[in-house]
Amino acid sequence: MIVATTTVNFAYLTGVWVESYERFKAAVKCGGRVAVVVPALDAGRVGGEVYAYRDGEDPALVLRDAARGCPQEVVYVDGGTTLRHFEIIKRAFPHAEFRLADDLLREMRAVKREEEVERIRTAVAKIRGVLEAVELSPGVTEREVAFRIYGALYNAGLQPGPILAQFGANTAVPHQEPTDKRLQVGEAVVLDVAASYRGYFGDLTNSFFYGDAPPQYAELLEIVREAQQAALRSAAPGVAAREVDAAARRVIEEGGYGRYFIHRTGHGLGLEIHEAPDISPGSGDVLRPGMVFTIEPGVYLPGRYGARLEIDVVVREKGVEVL
Repeated sequence: MIVATTTVNFAYLTGVWVESYERFKAAVKCGGRVAVVVPALDAGRVGGEVYAYRDGEDPALVLRDAARGCPQEVVYVDGGTTLRHFEIIKRAFPHAEFRLADDLLREMRAVKREEEVERIRTAVAKIRGVLEAVELSPGVTEREVAFRIYGALYNAGLQPGPILAQFGANTAVPHQEPTDKRLQVGEAVVLDVAASYRGYFGDLTNSFFYGDAPPQYAELLEIVREAQQAALRSAAPGVAAREVDAAARRVIEEGGYGRYFIHRTGHGLGLEIHEAPDISPGSGDVLRPGMVFTIEPGVYLPGRYGARLEIDVVVREKGVEVL
């Protein structure tokens, strides 16, 4: 039996995002059955087999009712459960052995149903439309560009996630958040945008030069593009995720920039921006049909500029499809 209390795993098992704040909520899964424990004020938001409790009532008793008929010798609990809520679970199942559910939930969430893939595809298409419509002009700040992108995403029906708008030397810091730096002609630009559609994230990054690019930047960007394509060609069902990373890394190393590629090649997408599979040198994941992940190699020259190109793909039976 799995007892999932975190908002994201609750959403995965029920299809509904419920933020209950300090109040206890849980999705209880045993076999093909999912029962839901929620505060009474949230009961109308969730369908199916719902067990509600009012403020002042003990949710442990309701949780015990929800789990009636489920094997209770071993209870798997997701690792993000707060200590306060874990105490409730322990009261409900005083004789159980408790284990982490993270690996089980990770495997379940790693392979997407087609409905999930289509939500990600929609998110990607809308993000791309926003990125293609971004207008830049000398003197605009990174914050101003990020704010415009946020509004455009929201107006497109998406829930904006992290937005990075970086100019000049800031592009050499992969996770540099937007600042008051103003754009000048002759600077590199990186725009990294994540947003979700009906709970599922897309994540795209584009890099370019505002003005005439110096030869080294043009070379660097082309190497990043070739690395991305090498990773894309290597990806297929049954391939180790670390081999996809290695394919991109070889191109960048052969181009002389290996020491400046300082992060993994990609990460899984779904209800969270970062989830399985992990496309990194040390990953133990093996690609399976239905997995969705990013391919985003990058090169960063400290104090000068950086470039990263990111696409989202889904593994199919005979290869991968770019979303």
